[in-house]
Amino acid sequence: MSKCVFLGTCVAAAALSWTTAAKAEPPVKNDNLTIYYGDVRGPTCDPTNDSVGMITANTPLNTLLYNHTRRAPPPPAPPMTPPPAHCNPLLAPDGHQITLGEFKAVVGRTVVSCINTGTHSALHYSGLQPGGTYSVWIFKVNPSPPPPFLAGGTLGVTALSENHFVASEGGEGEIVRTTPDENLSVFGSIGPCFLDFPAQLHLVYHSDGQTHGPVPGSQETWVVNAFFSFP
Repeated sequence: MSKCVFLGTCVAAAALSWTTAAKAEPPVKNDNLTIYYGDVRGPTCDPTNDSVGMITANTPLNTLLYNHTRRAPPPPAPPMTPPPAHCNPLLAPDGHQITLGEFKAVVGRTVVSCINTGTHSALHYSGLQPGGTYSVWIFKVNPSPPPPFLAGGTLGVTALSENHFVASEGGEGEIVRTTPDENLSVFGSIGPCFLDFPAQLHLVYHSDGQTHGPVPGSQETWVVNAFFSFP
């Protein structure tokens, strides 16, 4: 599926709590952030061979990572072989090549509530790249894959492309958004409460420090770092 890019706004930690009327159900808390290794390789990388350099439990933490983002176009495009990955070094904002230890240091928590205007999500992350540009995407999981997802796009209001933030110098980042019942920016649509079906929130790191609106931009510029799953 497609990837993501977005410039950012850090939201204060206090925003993880809020008062809102007409909650449809109790808030759902989730601190089980899963690190995603599908878009990175190390210590080697092959543009068309996905098995080369795959991260395993035995990969040393000091392994230098390469961008192996490789996605076929999303629906309604017909199924096709994904284009080759670029295998560029995955760089931090200060220009150094990110290690596996740095990549997997990210932790997070989120609180999600269904309210009268949509699904309210408050997310907090730490262990991020200081000054790094990140974005968050919502994906509706297909219970009978393939394909893995039935819909995907920016967290929040699609027309605003507001799903981005910049990590602090201490590697902290937060974002609070409400996603209404709408067509998503990449493909498909989401209902008034995304807790009504299996869903994922993907954290994307943008190594070019830029956001590209409703889609992530060129695949060599971003990787999925981690995701939350619901339920």
